[in-house]
Amino acid sequence: MASQRFLGSSAPSNPDTIPTPSDPSGPCPRCGRVSNFKLEEKSLSLRQFRRPSVGWVREQADLLTCNGCQETTVVVTERFGDREYGLVHVYPAPGAGLLDNQVNDRVASTYDEGMKCLSIGANRAAAVMFRSALSLFVKDKGNPKAQGERHLKTALRHMKEAGDLHKSLWEWADHLNQLGNEGAHPEDYDGVTAEEAEGLGKFLRHLIRHEYEMPAQLLRDQGLLKEDDADADADADEPGSDMSSTERTPYGGLNPHLGGGN
Repeated sequence: MASQRFLGSSAPSNPDTIPTPSDPSGPCPRCGRVSNFKLEEKSLSLRQFRRPSVGWVREQADLLTCNGCQETTVVVTERFGDREYGLVHVYPAPGAGLLDNQVNDRVASTYDEGMKCLSIGANRAAAVMFRSALSLFVKDKGNPKAQGERHLKTALRHMKEAGDLHKSLWEWADHLNQLGNEGAHPEDYDGVTAEEAEGLGKFLRHLIRHEYEMPAQLLRDQGLLKEDDADADADADEPGSDMSSTERTPYGGLNPHLGGGN
């Protein structure tokens, strides 16, 4: 994610970062897919202020439309002349994307909150939320010994020793646990950088895909997993229902555009 650095037109395109006017490609906050974006012509200048090391900086809001889902995202950037200086805000906040509905709701919700922290540069908060999602994953998928363990580091080791967590995933999970501790206790540790927080988000997304989505898809392909989505949609559309089927988005059973979650 762009943060406190110049991003001119010559900057290389990065499909892993949030799309901005100077790099209109990346993961769509609406549909979750990596896409190219159309920069709409109209932009809005929000304010101007002086940065001691740069000079006058303009805060600007732009509209970018995803070529995939055709929905629009608002991106607020700081600009120095015609160059981007940093990403300030994105609406809607990037989150879990289109997670499979077999992903544990609490894991999906906490991961989504961590991604929202990441989108505004709250790196320590993002690390804490990603660590919380990892802890909830252990409570959901861990063996009884891991689930009963008070300390996350030891619980992860129990999962590795039992073969419930691949060695490479365990090493990353242990690293995430450490950085989550650093975010929660900055007085005892070094700070969490943007690169570290982004890396944790990518790892957790990989963990969710590996531990929830791939097994669910395999069961579907074998005809062993039956979904109740159609019945749920029908029930939601009944008179008196709080939410129609057109309002739900499969963010692990959550809709970030409506707010809330378990």
